Order: sequence, then C-alpha cells, then structure tokens
Amino acid sequence: MEITFLGTGAAVSPHAYNVALLLDRRLLVDAGAPLSSHLPRAGVPVSEPRAVVLSHFHADHTFGLAWLILARVLSDRAAPPLRIIGPLGTRSHVTQLMVLAWGPEMLETAIQQRQLEVQEVVGGEHFEVEDCIGTAYSMTHTSRFSCLGYVLEKDGIRLGYSGDAEMSDGLEALLAASNHAVVEMTHDSPGPMHLSRSQVEELLERHPSVKFILTHLSHEASLPGAVCAHDFLTLRLPLR
Repeated sequence: MEITFLGTGAAVSPHAYNVALLLDRRLLVDAGAPLSSHLPRAGVPVSEPRAVVLSHFHADHTFGLAWLILARVLSDRAAPPLRIIGPLGTRSHVTQLMVLAWGPEMLETAIQQRQLEVQEVVGGEHFEVEDCIGTAYSMTHTSRFSCLGYVLEKDGIRLGYSGDAEMSDGLEALLAASNHAVVEMTHDSPGPMHLSRSQVEELLERHPSVKFILTHLSHEASLPGAVCAHDFLTLRLPLR
C-alpha cells in the first residue's frame, strides 16, 4: 500500500496544508487540502482518484472537495464517477458545499457526471472501496455531527485513520484492529476535541505492535517511535 500525504496541518497551521491523504493513487481519505493543485503536484491527475472517505464535516477536512469536483467536471476528458463515503449527513453537507462554492448549476452538472455518488455509513459498518475492506468506528470529537475513524484493509495492511479524535473506546478499538495507524496529534498538552503529544505517547505504549504515523499537526513535530508526516511525504506500507 502506498500512502501520500497531500496535507498534514491542523485547522490553523503555519507550516502545512489541511489534512488529506491518498492511498494507491485512487482513494482519498479526507479532503482539506486544495486537491485540484496538490494532486497534480504529487503526480496524480485529478481524474485518477475514484473515491473519497470523509471522517467528519469540518472545513479543514472537506473544503478541498469543492475544488476537486469542479476540476473533474471541467477536465478535458470526462472523469470517471467519484464515490464519496462518510458519516450520516454527508450527502447534505457535500450538496451545501457545492452550492456555496459554485452554485446550483455546477451541482447539477456534477450529479449528472456522477461526481457525487454518496454513501453514508455508521460506526461498526463494513464497506468495500477501491480494493479495500473498510470498517467505520465512532470517534469522539464534536457533538454537532457524527465523526468517524476507519480501518482500511488491503493485502495484509490494516491501516487505521483516526480523523479528529479525543481519547475514547472507539479510538482504542480502531487501534486494536490496525497494524498501521494515521493518528492526529494536534496539541502539545491535553486540550479539548483533539489528541495531545502525551496522549499519543500513551497510545504508543498501549499498542506497541502498531506503526504510528502522525498528522493534523499544529506545528512541526517529532515523536520517538512514530513517523511525523509532512506535506507530500509518500510512504510504502508495511513500514519496517
């Protein structure tokens, strides 16, 4: 499995773009970065991804979708259908985002071109996406809407993705099901709605068999025993 980080910063970060990552050039996980420019910069045409998995609806995880969909609609060659998977409310959120960004006419064009094929999932649900078996896990982050993490399994790799998360039973279950995990580390010291450095250190101790990759960073960071991602880093899994 190949993973490319198209953005690794927290919502307000001076050193990195908002979070988005790409698996095997075809599956996007979250969409905070400006994907219409970051995908080509990573050597991937905007028409190549086939699916997007969203963890929740905050701007730093979803607003790049508007640029991606527009770029695909306006591309010289018709892009293949784009499947969007996310928590309950994803269909409404993406519809509102497209209308706000480009207007109802572009929304209708995107629907006609099948750039908005939405599937909503809940914690505990299994799904298939781009040769991966996905499992959704309920995360604790905000009470305004549902927030999910995921385990995506392919070729023996069980890649966990926390999205934005506080410590919770759901996060522990996600990590227990993973052998690699992309986990947020927003704060230096414990704070609301996100994980801190000391909490991630606790997770490393409780899950020693998991290879941790850290993202959603508020500043450049390092942590012994984990990989701290940066924009446009590409990793081949399994990590050694």
